[in-house]
Amino acid sequence: MSARELPDRGTIFHDDQITCELSAKIVQFGFQLSGVIKTITNYQCVRCLCYNSKELALPIKLWLSSKEILTGDDYQDMVHFPKNIDHINMNDTISDIIYLAEPMNPNCNDNCKGLCPNCGINLNQSSCDCKLDSHDSPWDVLNNF
Repeated sequence: MSARELPDRGTIFHDDQITCELSAKIVQFGFQLSGVIKTITNYQCVRCLCYNSKELALPIKLWLSSKEILTGDDYQDMVHFPKNIDHINMNDTISDIIYLAEPMNPNCNDNCKGLCPNCGINLNQSSCDCKLDSHDSPWDVLNNF
C-alpha cells in the first residue's frame, strides 16, 4: 500500500511503500487479524539533526468484532465492523501502529557528537576551534559530586 493513503501523523517515510502481511482467522466473536507491517521511515537525530532511515517490521494482532459491546476501553485491540459490510478500512490503525513505533529521542548512533553549541557545526563530520565555557552553567554544581 502507499504511505500517501494513510492519515498524516507526522511520520516521514523513506519511500512510499508499506507492506502488510496479514492473515485472518475466524474466532467466536469475529476475526483475529495477525501479521506484520513493514516499511522504512526517516527520523531526524536529536543531536546532529541528520536524517537516517530505519527499517520497521511491526507485529500486528487485532480482533475484528461485529459486537459493539466488545469494542470499549477494556478491549483496545478490538475493531468494530458491522455484519452488513464486506470490507473495513484499516488505514487509521496502520498509521497509529507505525507512529507509535517511532522513537521518542532518535539518535543516528550511540556515539553521535551532535552540533557545536557555539558555531552549530556537525561534530560528526568535522571539528571546530570553539571553546566552551561551562563555568556559567547552573549545572556545574553537579560536577562536585
